[in-house]
Amino acid sequence: MGNENGGEQGLATITYRLQGLGCDCEGQIVEKKLKKLKGVANYSLNPVTFKMKISYDPTLVTTDDIQKAIVKGGAKPVLA
Repeated sequence: MGNENGGEQGLATITYRLQGLGCDCEGQIVEKKLKKLKGVANYSLNPVTFKMKISYDPTLVTTDDIQKAIVKGGAKPVLA
């Protein structure tokens, strides 16, 4: 779906703008949810723009799984 590109060692990368975050601490809640997903290799969140870049193994986790984890963390993922 969307912004998936092949990355290192078979990893794909997707970037979302997270809507609904009021502060950086809420972004940390989203990061904790992503950390629990098997297959998410790396993620980074810009605390100013709330853009999150995620590298993941598409054989272990889907973009739907990632989006559900972001929603459970309290944000709405919008492809960036």
